[in-house]
Amino acid sequence: MGRSAYHELAMGGGQNEIAIETIKQAAEKGEWVCLKNLHLVTPWLSVLEKEFKMLTPKPKFRLWLTSEPHQKFPSILLQSSLKITYETPPGMKNNLQRTFQYVAPANGSQDPNKMQLLFVLSWFHSLIQERRKFIPQGWTKYYEFSYGDLKAGDQILSDILKESQGRNVAWQKVYGILENAIYGGRVDNEYDMRVLRSYMAEIFKNETLKGQAALSNMVTTPQTTQVRDFVALIGQLPENDKPNMFGLPSNIDRSVQRFNSSQVIIQLKSLSAVSAEELRFDKEKWTE
Repeated sequence: MGRSAYHELAMGGGQNEIAIETIKQAAEKGEWVCLKNLHLVTPWLSVLEKEFKMLTPKPKFRLWLTSEPHQKFPSILLQSSLKITYETPPGMKNNLQRTFQYVAPANGSQDPNKMQLLFVLSWFHSLIQERRKFIPQGWTKYYEFSYGDLKAGDQILSDILKESQGRNVAWQKVYGILENAIYGGRVDNEYDMRVLRSYMAEIFKNETLKGQAALSNMVTTPQTTQVRDFVALIGQLPENDKPNMFGLPSNIDRSVQRFNSSQVIIQLKSLSAVSAEELRFDKEKWTE
């Protein structure tokens, strides 16, 4: 189709009317439209469905919709679509690329600390998500750290940065809100809470913001306001995560494999026990 015939919109920021108008124009010209993150605007999807049914598009017209799983996503819209599901690629690098794309402004920021703070938040969010693959040593259980937590953290940090007015960021306020209201609100284990506090203390501080201390002993925060510089830095990260990136011992993979193996063995034993129970002679059934 070419870039000139492909239109892309990220939903969730009051783009509803623009999206409808873009779809109508693309249907007349036979172009493609991609609406992203529809799970953020599920109440509006009924309007989209009605507008779509009223179109008389040209044969080349296509409407692409992307969404995370959501309970309130209209079933009729799903049934009338060709569906493709995929699992996001694992790893800190891939996670950080997606996460930073969500929060970074397209044209950078005029505030010298805003981009650095968004990058540090993205690193923290990706780190605690990817740590889940080391259960039960990384976290004691699976915590649903989601896009909503990231957006809430972005809003809170932006407000605190405005309050600082060029002075040092009030980190204790950041710790309190992230621990008690956002990420820590999902954690219900004291060991996991200690891990979360340690991450916050190591990541959210002046040294990491100013590039004087490395994040996870790997990279330092770029001292620039250009998004492309941060994207280039993320692209240099290794494809395979190393345990020391998460502050875990080098033999953690062996422990995780041993735990997963024991879980499989327990499941196989329970299956064999059920099978043995079904094969047992039942006198009452035989009598009947």
